[in-house]
Amino acid sequence: MTGPDNGSLTSVSWPRLPAIAVLGLVAFASFSGKHSAWLADCLAILLGYTLAQAGLCLSQKTAWFKHASQRWAILALSVVLALFAGLRVEAVFWPALTTGHASWLLPAILLAFILATVLPAAIDLEIRQRTQASLAAEASKHKIERQMLEAKLAALQGQIEPHFLFNTLANTRALIHQDANQAEQMLNHLIAYLRAAMPDMRLTTTTLGQELDRAAAYLQIFQIRLGSRFQFSVQADKDVRACLIPPLAIMSLVENAIKHGIEPQPGEVRIDIHARCEGGTLHVAVRDNGRGFQNELGSGVGLLNVQERLLALFGEQAELRLSPRQTGGVDAELILPARTRAQT
Repeated sequence: MTGPDNGSLTSVSWPRLPAIAVLGLVAFASFSGKHSAWLADCLAILLGYTLAQAGLCLSQKTAWFKHASQRWAILALSVVLALFAGLRVEAVFWPALTTGHASWLLPAILLAFILATVLPAAIDLEIRQRTQASLAAEASKHKIERQMLEAKLAALQGQIEPHFLFNTLANTRALIHQDANQAEQMLNHLIAYLRAAMPDMRLTTTTLGQELDRAAAYLQIFQIRLGSRFQFSVQADKDVRACLIPPLAIMSLVENAIKHGIEPQPGEVRIDIHARCEGGTLHVAVRDNGRGFQNELGSGVGLLNVQERLLALFGEQAELRLSPRQTGGVDAELILPARTRAQT
């Protein structure tokens, strides 16, 4: 348990007014010839309360006392001192009246008054101390967990960036040997694409619209290589495009479809990307009519990376589904909570 936070314990204050009242009664008793039982009892009770409250303030507002046992020990000592001082002050100023009391009466009154006034405040302050310590520990735990998550996401992001760039540049290099003019055109598209894409690669999330635009640009680059036999479509409503998604998540599915499905498949091939929201859940499907499931499908860096990032960001709320299509090819679907920047 951490030490007290002096700024938050505003309900406990030093007993200035009771102390002034005690001094006033002592002065009145010293210079007045009138000695009465009620005046003696009032002085004893006020002095006892003043010392007990001062002990409570000392235990709560002093940084030395970091543990509850220390604070309760200081409070207990102050209560004992308050009882002793209350009894002594009445015996000193009114010795004749002291003998008129039963021996247990004044200590009982003093103790009852102190416990009724100081003890509830002490218990309330200790509850606050424990609550503050618990909240601080929980906040520290969440901060550490968030830092670990951010480090993990940064590592995963750093893993997929070179993977994505390598595949893109490999496609460009392959085209150089086929058509130099088209290779130059592809490089121009690639430079423009990377200029738009690179600032978002280091972010934890990006909008679906930005991710779909990048996927469309990448497929346009790839279309230069395959020519008219390759077609694609990208469909998503405007409100769906505002949802957040991990950067390059769709690109990983697109690359996987091209590498394992589209490139090995002769004839006309296509990739369709469709996004929709249902009941607060975002569904993003990447469908191809390529070669379909093979032994190596899903064993690369891209899909494993997507699965790990979804788990790190959304836990069990998100998943990646891969399923064969009846007409050939693969359906890859991202399912995650539909969130926008305004909701984060």
